Amino acid sequence: MERTLIQLFLLLFLTSCGQYKERDWLANRLSEVQSIDPADTNYSDLAPLKKAIGSSKIVLLGEQEHGDGSTYLAKSRLVKFLHNEMGFDILAFESDFFGVNKAWEDYQKGDKDYQDVLDQVYIFWSKSQMCEDLFQTVEESQDTQNPIILAGFDNQQLTNVSRQELIPSLDSIIHQHGVSISPPDLGFFKKTLEEAMNKFHDQQITPGNQDRFLSILHALLKEFQMKDIDPFWIQELKNTRGFMMHTWYWWIDREKDMVNNNYRDFQMAQNCLWLLNEKYSGKKMIVWAANGHITKTDTLFNVETEGWKPSMRQYPMGEVLFDSLGEEMYSLGFTSFKGESTFLEYDSEAHDFVFQSYQFEPADSTSIEFELKETGFEYAFINLREQLGSRNKVDKRIRIWRPEYVTGQLSTIYDGIFYIYDMKPNEKTLTAE
Repeated sequence: MERTLIQLFLLLFLTSCGQYKERDWLANRLSEVQSIDPADTNYSDLAPLKKAIGSSKIVLLGEQEHGDGSTYLAKSRLVKFLHNEMGFDILAFESDFFGVNKAWEDYQKGDKDYQDVLDQVYIFWSKSQMCEDLFQTVEESQDTQNPIILAGFDNQQLTNVSRQELIPSLDSIIHQHGVSISPPDLGFFKKTLEEAMNKFHDQQITPGNQDRFLSILHALLKEFQMKDIDPFWIQELKNTRGFMMHTWYWWIDREKDMVNNNYRDFQMAQNCLWLLNEKYSGKKMIVWAANGHITKTDTLFNVETEGWKPSMRQYPMGEVLFDSLGEEMYSLGFTSFKGESTFLEYDSEAHDFVFQSYQFEPADSTSIEFELKETGFEYAFINLREQLGSRNKVDKRIRIWRPEYVTGQLSTIYDGIFYIYDMKPNEKTLTAE
């Protein structure tokens, strides 16, 4: 009997120690964030984040939904903090690589207005009330010694600048530099690309014509490189290849070969690396994207909802970047315990998109969001980059995209987590109505 009581006491003691270590792990890496207001320039609460980012030259800022207004406010404040306090000058959005960068170049030359640039940024950011302060800050910074540079890295060439200017501009470069391409091949190339930009995944094209297009593109790329044409156009040809592959094979091969099929994330990573290492070499960059794109390992593979779960693993942009940059990259995911978000719905009468709200269910008691809720903090930051000891090997449940849970080792998913207790929905700018 005495031996049994001793064993029971030891079991209870070890269990309580385990719970203490669990709380201790969170306490040692958790810091409260006082505000997500972009107008709040007292950045003392962000000192732990500054220390965690350290000498990293690229910071990835995620979001769990393209309608998460609270995260847009928080990210806007973080962009200003990273620019003013840590020297990050490039702000790259998950938006049309050609459209944003071409519009920005024309804006710098005086050939386009600032609004023309914003029109190339996806509507849930460019038309968001929560991002108004940010975009105003970017514009005002152009008159300072350290302006913020707007860029895009998405290979989906679907904005008006891409649809209206890409083919004529490319055609001009080809003729200007005497690039060898037969008129029939050039005509086929332009027609196929134009159709893809207008129809996207609905483009109907035979495998033979896919091969012909890619063969022409590869020949153009080789000659562009030999003739030492503007590196932007060399990268744009690579970007076009990624766009076309994503357009053609996203639905066809998704369940066959997720590793080699994830053309969009791979190309987005290559575009980010080109912006960071070539176009703006020597500068530091902020990447604004969805959580799913900035993770350091595939999370969709471990998603719990069966309808979301692919049969094969893919490689997110964050993993491709991490493989290249290592700890020069810092990935900050965003999550919430509960709240309300929005999705886009097209209004045929208004000929425009409207923001429709919907509720997020509160996170359940087995999630990291619930643990964070128990701290009582409205906003918080967890640094995951430090060595976590045995806790590093413990799987946790976390929301990545919308209210979908994944299970994994947190430090292999992100370098840090920004927590918001109650998500507020995105709201459209009054000028966009």
